[in-house]
Amino acid sequence: MTTRNLIGVIAALLASNGRAFTPTITPYTPKSALNAITGHDRRSGWETYAPLFSDGKVGASGEIGCVGGGDWCHGENDDVSSALSTPGYVTAAVNVATALDGMGGQQATSSPPKNYGIGSWNKNSSSGTIASPTTPSAGESSKIRRPIVAGNWKLNPATKGEAITLLKLLAANFVNHRDGMSTTGAPEAVIFPPLPYITDAVQILEGSGIQVGAQNAGPNEKGAFTGECAPSMLASSGCSYVLLGHSERRTVFGETDEHINNVLHKCLDQPSLKIIFCVGETLHEYENGMLEHVVDTQIRKGLEGIDANTLLSDRVIIAYEPVWAIGTGLVATPDQAQAAHVAIRNSLANFYGTSEVAESVRIQYGGSVTPESIEQLMGEMDVDGALVGGASLNADSFTRIFDGAASADSKKATNGQFSAMYPPQELVATEALPTKNALGESPVWCDRDQALYWVSATEGEVWRWNLLDPPHRKIMNTAVGCLGILGSSTPGSLVIAGESAMMTTTMISSGGDPNNPIADFASGPSYLVDRPDHMTTTRPNDGRIDRYGNFVLGMYNQYHRAGATEGSNNAGLYRLNAQTLQWQEILDYKFRVSNCICFSEDGKTMYFGDTPTRRVYAFDYSQDGPLTNRRLVWTMPADMPGAPDGAQVDAQGKLWVAITGGGRVVQLDPASGQVEMVVHVNSNPTSLTFGGPELDELFITTRAPNGGGLWRVKMPYGVRGVPEPEFK
Repeated sequence: MTTRNLIGVIAALLASNGRAFTPTITPYTPKSALNAITGHDRRSGWETYAPLFSDGKVGASGEIGCVGGGDWCHGENDDVSSALSTPGYVTAAVNVATALDGMGGQQATSSPPKNYGIGSWNKNSSSGTIASPTTPSAGESSKIRRPIVAGNWKLNPATKGEAITLLKLLAANFVNHRDGMSTTGAPEAVIFPPLPYITDAVQILEGSGIQVGAQNAGPNEKGAFTGECAPSMLASSGCSYVLLGHSERRTVFGETDEHINNVLHKCLDQPSLKIIFCVGETLHEYENGMLEHVVDTQIRKGLEGIDANTLLSDRVIIAYEPVWAIGTGLVATPDQAQAAHVAIRNSLANFYGTSEVAESVRIQYGGSVTPESIEQLMGEMDVDGALVGGASLNADSFTRIFDGAASADSKKATNGQFSAMYPPQELVATEALPTKNALGESPVWCDRDQALYWVSATEGEVWRWNLLDPPHRKIMNTAVGCLGILGSSTPGSLVIAGESAMMTTTMISSGGDPNNPIADFASGPSYLVDRPDHMTTTRPNDGRIDRYGNFVLGMYNQYHRAGATEGSNNAGLYRLNAQTLQWQEILDYKFRVSNCICFSEDGKTMYFGDTPTRRVYAFDYSQDGPLTNRRLVWTMPADMPGAPDGAQVDAQGKLWVAITGGGRVVQLDPASGQVEMVVHVNSNPTSLTFGGPELDELFITTRAPNGGGLWRVKMPYGVRGVPEPEFK
């Protein structure tokens, strides 16, 4: 059966319910459609699939929205005859082996029939809305549970100094940045450091939203028990969680189910403690099909004597850790994780005699979780978080996993109706100039000079290129952060943020001839005003001139990766008034690395990001007040490498962000956070701007060691930049 035949079946079914229907076929992309088919019907063991049409409706003319549009959800495998007997609704079911005919030629190969559910249509609705199936398959929980991401440090790191560094980096990544991230609220974050570091962890992480737990506890409160630690000691030290039943405690230290149950009871005697209770099977048990039996035994023995109300009050979280996937390089697939979590919920339901407990308890997955795997794992309906091992020893990796859990949870809450209708448009930039900048930054197109300016920050160089002749540079004899156009009738006039002060300079000879630029080591810059703070631990970084002619400058913690201030939020955001040359701090919190500073065309919105957090915000902006009304525009996907760096806004209001370490520039819709365009850069992009006589080219600076050149790409028709304002 071809796709047109399939539509004919739907038309016949709809007509049989009393409404005439004339189908027209909207073109679709078979490849993207087939790649999106991922549903599974776990009741029968056979896969079922159902497309949700891209606009979710049947148009007035009977046009069906793009079948390959990309949004897919679980079907219900309903029988057509029973569906026809339901007043007001029709469900069409077609054998998927023939339904896929015409969609790239893929055929179903399994012998049992597979149904291709098309959804439901209300004949009494004028819009003919096609409803997406929302009822989960048997064994899948539909209850919304707050996700939880926990990091088990095990016996790491080796010294207290290393632990403090890691804690400070985690705190800086989370403070001010991890609230309101998902439908069920921000995921809960917990770390389990070794016992000697717990006090430091509690103190350093205060106010960050990250809770602290202990990796184990003893069954006794006090007495002659050398080497033990009582639950009351942990609670009084500031711990919120205790990890019990971890596979290493079971296999290496011989802890039995009975011992674990005894400690669990003692921990629950402390009202402030919650438990993460670990269960899971070995490779031998997995290969012999013993998963259900093993986890059922561990749950029954481990939770013996724990009443249902304790679990309903969220005192116990379960972590499923397939022992065969821990530290072995083997990773459970999302389907395997989901099946195990369903088995655990079935055990809970049987043990407590109610499905309410099974649907309420949060269940984490723990088995070589990475930033690249978290969203797929968390996309499963019964996976409520992750117990992270090695990746939790890197602050950026743990943060990315946390963000991935939040993103997946939001998608899960909408039944998967989150995909863009079309994939992003992709462009490829080419290298225009092999300038080999150590750290190219702050490109600005000057309409007055018809030239592009940028800096090589750490080398203290300012560069100029008119797109025709070879570029030239001027050395400032100081590190520079960024630059802007100085309002002047003299060509080449710039204002520059130096390491110690704001400066002005001219990149054209005193005669004003743009074809006779000054040479290296010519007359130096002129002092304008001191920089906004005088700390040796910070320097100017990102900045732009706002639409009112003032200079907005963000600072940079020079030691945010190493040194005494590692992990400290000590950098500020400031505005230099062009008339009074007075600085004003405009952001009410500190950060580490300012970036993404740019403005909407009307000047009323400013974008900003602290690069290590991998998040970009929008603020309401006025020329004489602080930033207000912060809202999140974009969190980088957990599986996308790199971090947001320089940014710019185009004339259509779209936000363009350079992903340093990611080899790309993305165009975002600030209203939805959707990535609509990707520019691939075979280098390390740092910042960008629009330039050229028509402002229809994107110029991209890059950095060493695998870059440093200037890259460019022509924009698609209709995409262009906004003229850069002057400091005046």
